[in-house]
Parts: sequence; C-alpha cells; structure tokens
Amino acid sequence: MAILFVASEAFELKPLGQRLTGCRPLKWPLDYAEEGVWEGRRFLLAANGAGPKLASRCVEVALRATSMAELSASKLEAVVSTGLCGALEAAIHERDILVASKILATDDGKEFECRPVDCGASHTQGFIVSANHVAGNSAEKKKLAETGAIGVEMEAAGVAQRTAAAGLPFCCIKVVTDILDEEFVMDFNKMRTTDGRFSRGKIVSYALTHPGIMPRLFQLKRRSEDAADALGAFLASCRFQFSESPAGDQRQ
Repeated sequence: MAILFVASEAFELKPLGQRLTGCRPLKWPLDYAEEGVWEGRRFLLAANGAGPKLASRCVEVALRATSMAELSASKLEAVVSTGLCGALEAAIHERDILVASKILATDDGKEFECRPVDCGASHTQGFIVSANHVAGNSAEKKKLAETGAIGVEMEAAGVAQRTAAAGLPFCCIKVVTDILDEEFVMDFNKMRTTDGRFSRGKIVSYALTHPGIMPRLFQLKRRSEDAADALGAFLASCRFQFSESPAGDQRQ
C-alpha cells in the first residue's frame, strides 16, 4: 500500500524525498511528483501549486494512477496534506509542527476530520483553517485565531474533500513559517496566476521595483527551507497506521 503526501511546492517535500530509498520521478501531469520507499512503505510525493483546486488535482492524478496498478503495494492507502503554514497562537513558533485534528474551510464552512498521527517528536495538535488566499497580515491571522484554530494554510481543504470522496483516510501535518504577529513583505495574493500558482515572475518583478524588500525575501526563503527540513524529519519519524480507525467524515 502507498501513502500520498501533497504539498503546494516541491521544496516542501524534498527533505522527505531525500530520505527515501529507490526514489524516482513519476510521469504525472503535476508540477512535481516522485516516489520512494521509507521503512518498507511506499511514499508518493506530489505538489501542484497553491490553493485547494490545484492540491486536489494531486489526489485525482494519484487515484487514477494507482487504480490502474495491479500490485497491492501500489494501491493508495491514505493521503497526507503537508507543507508550510502560519501560526494562529502566540505560543507557536517558526519550525513548530502542527498536526490537525480537523480542517475548517473558510470559504464554505465545511469541516473535515483528520486521522491522528503516532509520533514521539514534539508537535502541537488542534484544528487548522484552510483558505484559498494567503493570510499575510497579523490582523487577519488574529481574526482567524478567534475561531480557536492553531494554524492557517491553503491546500488541506481541497485535499481532504477529494480524499473523503474516495473513502480514504486523511491527515494533515504542517510546519510553521510565519508567526501570529508577523506581516509578509508583500501581498502574495497579488503574486498568483489566474490558476492560483505563485508567479515567480511577478515576485521578481515586484522585488526589482522595490529593492528594499530583497533582504526580507531572502530571509523568508531561508526560513521556508529550514521549516521544510524540520517537516521532513518529523514526517519520517511518524508511524502511520490507518487500518484500525474509521475513515474521516465530512460535515456541513
């Protein structure tokens, strides 16, 4: 059986991919996809851009690809939404790992239950809100914090909905890059393409016309890569067991 890990960008999954044996790229119609083996288990890694629609595409492609395989080792067992997120509690810091108990989609209010994670490494558990935009200022994050959520991200609701439709277990594991009081250096929502991906061209163009933000951009890049390293180590330490729990449900 195989576990699918879905993130927004490839770099969020690379530290996990580097730990796998027999790692090879997958010819899937996504921005990034590869597979390998970790402790005798097949891991599928996929990224396709920001937001619920692009992320759910990863699940659709993986389901189609694995359903055509005849080997039981190729069948999809569960889906994990992973990657970067923002903190919604003052006590949560950069590189902290958040494990979701449920996902709340801010666009339509749907909730998705998450499977628990068996891991001895330090992490914070609670519910996470999922929005199709970047919560890039402290005022919005503090407003979202009033819901009781511990973090905010952009892909989990899309992944959870498609996973639930397939009747598969779902869990969500994120790593913090921006804290509650932090303001981003630019409005990243304006840096997205029409399909939702972050446009490197738009980001570079904005940075060139606002050279004062360059140091903070480079700092954000380093922090994001460091957070991805912490996430990879945590994911590798998890013991994913899905056979004894009921499939996650979806509530209106």
